[in-house]
Parts: sequence; structure tokens; C-alpha cells
Amino acid sequence: MKKQTLKLFTISLIAFVIIISVLMYFFSERFTRSWIPIDHGFGDTVTLSPDDEKIVFPFYQSGDGALYQANLDGTEVVQLTYPRQNESHVHPRYSRNGEKLLFLSQEKTTENLKQSLYIMSRDGSELMRLSENKELIIDAIFSEDDKKIYYLGAKSYNSGGVGPKEGPVNVDLYSISVTGENKERLTETESLKKRSLSITEDGKKIGFVQVDEGEEGKTTSNYFVYDNEQKEAKMVKPNKGVISDLIYSGRISPDGSLIAFSAGSANPRKKSQTIYELYTMDINGDKVEPVTSFRTFITEPTFFHQSNRVLFIQDQSWTKGQANFKLWALDLNGERIKSITLQMPQFSGTAL
Repeated sequence: MKKQTLKLFTISLIAFVIIISVLMYFFSERFTRSWIPIDHGFGDTVTLSPDDEKIVFPFYQSGDGALYQANLDGTEVVQLTYPRQNESHVHPRYSRNGEKLLFLSQEKTTENLKQSLYIMSRDGSELMRLSENKELIIDAIFSEDDKKIYYLGAKSYNSGGVGPKEGPVNVDLYSISVTGENKERLTETESLKKRSLSITEDGKKIGFVQVDEGEEGKTTSNYFVYDNEQKEAKMVKPNKGVISDLIYSGRISPDGSLIAFSAGSANPRKKSQTIYELYTMDINGDKVEPVTSFRTFITEPTFFHQSNRVLFIQDQSWTKGQANFKLWALDLNGERIKSITLQMPQFSGTAL
């Protein structure tokens, strides 16, 4: 009898551990996708040149990501940066005039993350570091006149947290000149996380996603627009159609009238899964419209400058383990969808 009881207890304990592990995995996935190592393939960020003809993106080989430039159709791929071993170059962004690029150099260990801000010419030359050694940069964009850079900086890195409390935390919005001077802190919320920076053509509004811990420890993730003149950020909540506290990423349109965002909802085929589709809404949170129906994970929408289209990234292996990202372009009404296949050259591992 004792043996049977011990056996049942052991089986129950193993089942409990498995269930908790699975729940922690999916909860963590919901908010920390950008910190998952990618062994090989296309990364989860992309930037589009002002003339809509070129893209720059990270591509990984053996866990290290370098930046590449390609035509919009994926042809004529050229390597721009050459990271050291155990280093990846991520989050590229074009300047408004298309002459410069910025990116983050990421070095991750089991206990810490070092992510530094760099700026360079569009061909990869004239590389310059802007951030200090102690700074942990999450995302960055050029200002409307290319004289400043707005960036999200984390106060600390929490290696022992769970879900949104893991990784870079206590994040705020800052600005700095392109020469590395005149650093200014613009928000003082110290939210768990902020990500997905974007800015309007006139520079008056800056958009980002903010993750906070609400009542009873519940974590919410919402879209905010920072008014550069009033110096304050306001939440833009979708009024219907999506679960508004599960926004993963988003971008404000160049004219400031529209927001494209990735938001979570229950999978109609499997209720235990959360899927992330692409939506649009106006600046007040009204006129919410679904754009995709992939039933996977959609992230990183990027507005075209010359047409009513967006680039977006899909994780084709969402809920199945190792990320497998794919790049798409489509009209904002959901039509003229096209996948972009990158014609990658042989990887070169030369140090930066």
C-alpha cells in the first residue's frame, strides 16, 4: 500500500512539475520573445529604407546575428556588420534621410545581458558607439530631423525573474544626440518593459508598447503614445475586437493617424493557446480592424513610407519550440499579401 501511495505521489509530482514548466514557458513567451536565442535564420526585427526599396535585418548563424541589407524582394543581399563570437547585432533602424543606420550590439550570458547602441553609415562604415558600458538599451530610433536618437533603456537585468519580470526591467524613454551628447530622460515610469519604438514624420508623437504589473500581480501590456510637445505619454486602448492587455508590439504610422499592432487572443482551434494577429486602430483606439489570420505569432509591423502597406514578421513555429521567423508584406486592408524570401550569401564570421 505504501509503495502504491509513493508511486502515485511521484507520478503526481512529475505531472505537476511538467504542467508548471509548460505554463511558465508560455507565460514567458508572451512577453519575452525578443530574448530567446535564435540559432539560425532570419531574426525578429527589420527596418525599411525611406524610399521603400531596401530592408536591413539580422540573420543568425550558429547563434550569432549579423546585419544584412537587401532589396525589398529579398535579392542582392549584402552583409553590413561582422559581430564577434557570442555577439549579435539586432534592432536596425534607418535614419530619415536613409544615410545612416543604428543598431544594438547584444551580448547575452546566463546571468546578464549587455546591449549597446551603435550608429553607422548605411554601407556599414563609420561605426560609432553611443551608449555607455553600464547602459542596457532595448530599442532605438532616429528623430524626425536625424539630429537625435530616442531609445529605451533598462535600469537593471533580472536573470531570476519569471515571464515579464525576467530580463531587462525598469525601462524608460531617453533621448541623445547623434554625437553621443545631451542625454535626456523623457519618462520616469520604470515600467517592467517597454519596446517597439516608432515616431511620426513630424516628430511630435513617439509610440511604444509598455508592460506593467497591475492589481493582484496581473501583468498587462498596452500601447502608449508619448507627446513630444506636452512631454507626457497616454495609453491608446483598442475599444473592441482584441484582448487589449496582451499587445506585444506596435508601430504608429508616419502621419500619426494609425497604429498597427500585434495583439493576443485565444486560439479558436485550441483554447489553451494564445495566438497573436496583426490589427490596426486609429490614434484614439477606435476603428479596430484585423489584418491577418495566421493563428500563430505576428510581430514587428513596419509601415511603408510611400504606400498603404506594412511589413510584418511571422513566427511559423509559434507554440512548437525554436522560433522560425518569416517576413511578409501586405496592404493594410489585408490584400496583396506577399512573402519575402531572402537570398542569403555565405556567412562570414569576421569580428567587428
